[in-house]
Amino acid sequence: MWLRDWEKLLDGSIEDVLDVLTSQTPRSRELRANSPFAGVLRSEDRDKTLHAFHTHKKPRAS
Repeated sequence: MWLRDWEKLLDGSIEDVLDVLTSQTPRSRELRANSPFAGVLRSEDRDKTLHAFHTHKKPRAS
């Protein structure tokens, strides 16, 4: 079920993908929890990516 949802999402727009990757909706959280991308990055690369994201992300406007 999740793979089918990811395939459908990835066939759509980049905006829809970005929304799922950043949204806190139940569907988005479920999709991220059942990602087909597990294991794509080495642990070291994942850590570097997360560190870079946290270092460079801008605070959200309130």
